[in-house]
Amino acid sequence: MTRIHFPLRSRAARPGAFTLIELLVTLAVVGILAALLLPAIARAKRQANNITCINQLKQLGVATRLFAEDNNSRLPVAEALPSNPDNPQEPKPRICDVLGPYVGKAATTNHSAPVFKCPSDQAWFFEAEGSSYQWNTSLNGKAIDFSHIAGTVTSTLSSNGIIVWQTNFTLVQAPESAPLLLDYDDFHPRPPKSGKNAVYMDGHATASGFPLP
Repeated sequence: MTRIHFPLRSRAARPGAFTLIELLVTLAVVGILAALLLPAIARAKRQANNITCINQLKQLGVATRLFAEDNNSRLPVAEALPSNPDNPQEPKPRICDVLGPYVGKAATTNHSAPVFKCPSDQAWFFEAEGSSYQWNTSLNGKAIDFSHIAGTVTSTLSSNGIIVWQTNFTLVQAPESAPLLLDYDDFHPRPPKSGKNAVYMDGHATASGFPLP
């Protein structure tokens, strides 16, 4: 019986195969493209989180107004930092519990509604306080849609703790400049300005120009 022998071709000679150099070049190109795209993707994610945060604050502004309509045009009374109340003997409620019924929170659960969680809150404020957004306690129980006066004291201390200079002044906040809620922290960095978003008494939400004390 006659045997027929077929010549064997080396792996490198097979059509469609990659050489080691080609593979390394491909990986290098992919790495360069990833390095160029990742910052753009990160920026897009930050912008999306910022938009989500502002939209949520607008919803909370509407919830605050609905609460006022049900309570003789008075704003809610709540703690600024529920985990550390001003008076531990008589703690005020959390703002997420006060406004919860107006944003779809079921009365049978202690969990906050998702609208209270800023997507950029990586500091666990939502888990600890029930909300990523701080309530402006200077408005506790105040009438909605009226200007409010906030007193402020600025002091300078010497090295031994003695007050050497002190200034008292008042700040009149019109409804369009009185924040209802704002981010607990600079969740949306915008150097050199504050990275906090806020919703104001007139219902608009935008970047906050100043933090609450």
